[in-house]
Amino acid sequence: MEGRMGWIAALLVGTLFLASGLGYMISISGPDSTNDVEVETDTQEPTVSDEAPLLTMDVAEHPYGVIAFTLEGTVQDENPSSTVVYVEIINPMDESRQGPWMFYAGSDGRWSGVLPITMPSEWTTSAYAEDAGGQVSETVYSTAIMPMPDEPAAEFTTSFALDSANNDWANITGSITHAFPTTCVISYQPQGQEKIVGQVNVADYSISLNYNSTNHAGEIMADCGLFTETRTVTQYAIPELYTEEPDADQDGVADADDECENTPQGEPVYDNGCSDSETDSDGDGVFNTDDQCEGHDDSIDVDNDGVVDGCDSLIDSDNDGVADSDDVCEGGDDNLDADSDGSPDACDNDDDNDGVADGPDQCPNTPDGTEVDSTGCPVVTWEPQDSWLCQDGQGPWVKDHNSEEGYNSNNNGVSSAGGGGSGPWFQCDVSVSIENGEMVVSSNGIPNHDFLSTRGCCTDEVDLEWHITLNPVNDTGAGHSSTNCPAAQGQWECAPTRGAVAVAVNGVPMFGPEEGPGGDAVALHFDYFYEDRQPIDLGWCTSHSAGDNFHYHYDAQCQFWGAATDEDMSDYEISKLQSEYHSPIIGWAFDGYPIYGMYGYGEDGNVRAITSSYAIERTEEGGEQGYNGIDDWNYMEGLGDLDQCNGRYGPTPEYPEGIYHYVSTPLSGSPLMVTDQSNNEVAMIGFPYFLMCYHGIADVDGQQSGGGQGGGPPGGGGGGGGPPGQNGVEYGYGFMPENIDWAPPNAGVEFSVPSLMELVQSLLFFAFVITLSVKSSSQAKRRTSSIQSSIETVSV
Repeated sequence: MEGRMGWIAALLVGTLFLASGLGYMISISGPDSTNDVEVETDTQEPTVSDEAPLLTMDVAEHPYGVIAFTLEGTVQDENPSSTVVYVEIINPMDESRQGPWMFYAGSDGRWSGVLPITMPSEWTTSAYAEDAGGQVSETVYSTAIMPMPDEPAAEFTTSFALDSANNDWANITGSITHAFPTTCVISYQPQGQEKIVGQVNVADYSISLNYNSTNHAGEIMADCGLFTETRTVTQYAIPELYTEEPDADQDGVADADDECENTPQGEPVYDNGCSDSETDSDGDGVFNTDDQCEGHDDSIDVDNDGVVDGCDSLIDSDNDGVADSDDVCEGGDDNLDADSDGSPDACDNDDDNDGVADGPDQCPNTPDGTEVDSTGCPVVTWEPQDSWLCQDGQGPWVKDHNSEEGYNSNNNGVSSAGGGGSGPWFQCDVSVSIENGEMVVSSNGIPNHDFLSTRGCCTDEVDLEWHITLNPVNDTGAGHSSTNCPAAQGQWECAPTRGAVAVAVNGVPMFGPEEGPGGDAVALHFDYFYEDRQPIDLGWCTSHSAGDNFHYHYDAQCQFWGAATDEDMSDYEISKLQSEYHSPIIGWAFDGYPIYGMYGYGEDGNVRAITSSYAIERTEEGGEQGYNGIDDWNYMEGLGDLDQCNGRYGPTPEYPEGIYHYVSTPLSGSPLMVTDQSNNEVAMIGFPYFLMCYHGIADVDGQQSGGGQGGGPPGGGGGGGGPPGQNGVEYGYGFMPENIDWAPPNAGVEFSVPSLMELVQSLLFFAFVITLSVKSSSQAKRRTSSIQSSIETVSV
């Protein structure tokens, strides 16, 4: 007996080693699981992040003559001092390039270098950075400018003296003022004689002439300029030094004939003995030397632009760029004519040209061509009830493709008239009536497109009734519970986290973000986390069924998608939606405000994708990426375009004067990427997808919307099976947000390491007991049978 027990013990010990080996192989080869236990190790290698550098480059502007034309910027990298910046300069005229030059960053990330720019010019600078690991930044562009220097016309002084060595010769001398005086050529032009060129020495000049043979009446000219050449001309009369008549101011005019007896020394004079500083040729009270506009009255400047009217090329009193003589609206800007009726806005009493004067116009910015009423507001030809689809029995016949995609067959609707016996076929049906200021909407819960029930099979017609007020009122009461919408801080009523929060215009419920176990159903659909509590699958257009009740969790814009030739609903994705014009109303919230598709007006009036302002707590930051539902999302004001409720106030095609409205947001405004369960970096989805709270006073309890989440109990499918994958999620249908590189997680066998360790512990325990005790054969067999039973229950 003891021998047999020894063999049994040996057998169990062998099984122990075999199980240990199996556990080791699983630990090194099996896929990661959210159920894995942490295993202590002696050391843990630090995670080193080696990202491509981020580069900025400043605008460089230096004056002409600078010793070194420097260019600076900043580089961000793990080790900026090992990063090299490569710079080129590009001639914007012919796109020719010079460089590259290599500059090195300091430990603080700042880098600088000198460019070979020495002449006035403007260049485009191009740069990229490469770190020690060979990773290259994006190319950035800026400008390098050396502006033309300011070169006002030269000014000079004059003095005259006979040559002390030879009185037949004389010199006109003085100083010359100019930005670049060495470029100046100065000369005396005697009347009727050849020009006499002087010499310039830095800022002084000298003109040597024969006193007796040179005409004493003439002009002094200074031609100067390095880049911009100008000429300064001054009349000059050589003083008459040999006169025997008295000449107190020595200007060459005898006192008897001198009308200006105190002419400053060296100033050329006219025949009357007066210089320009003493003469007012145009009689405007301003001497010639200070006269801005010779021949005109310097005191007349109608438009107060500092330019005398006589020399003003544009007299423009209202500064609108239109001459007063041509001004249509004096005092107003002639260039502003919003309604293009030929009358500038400042003189137009009907700015929007709608036929209603600005005074009584209650809608002053009506688009051109819009029909208006007596108040100037658009005549309403659209009614909210026009937004509903599938009315008057015109809804399309659609099919549940559940069985074709590996789920249970939908036997409802198999014999429907529209299917020709090939079912399951259903017809979308919606009716709308107006009662007591509400849209009363009856629907059968069938969408206007083909669909999948998925695990919660199977969709069928249901009786739904919705009450949507036509006169929404903003909720200003506050004091609401913020449990399900913390960001609202009690200001607005939270929308349900599960169940209907709104209704699509095809009569189908639009559900909140969470699935049955409490996780984010949409984040699960996009593989953000592993759902270990209950399998949940979303089908085409991120919708599914909870028993009979079909509903959307996300997007719902497929209501308006038209498949191209050779396409069907399985090909739908948001990248195929039109993006050129404003999205339509795709649903109505229970407070009476509309829900629009993802494309709306930006601040500039152009159409663009509207994003949510929520960001998920990512695994990189210690978050669980939707496993906890709404608790894993945080509102960040200004991150996207929308408020805490996922709405905003603004104009829409149906409400051109503006209305508060919600937006279906496939994308978040966050630039951060999310690591999914397959370790792919994907774009952040736009929680809460439809709405998080009600901006208006909502009638949630008055809606007959059905319920349920379309999942299945833990370990099984709600209503049946589904294709393999995470919780049986079917990959390859539906769509992903733009720019998301998405792939399914690895399907196949998964090992539960904690369960295997429990098995090993059990084996050790039984081996220990057997080696210490002598048991009967039947007892040993029962224990062995029990162990085998435990092995068979291990999840593999």
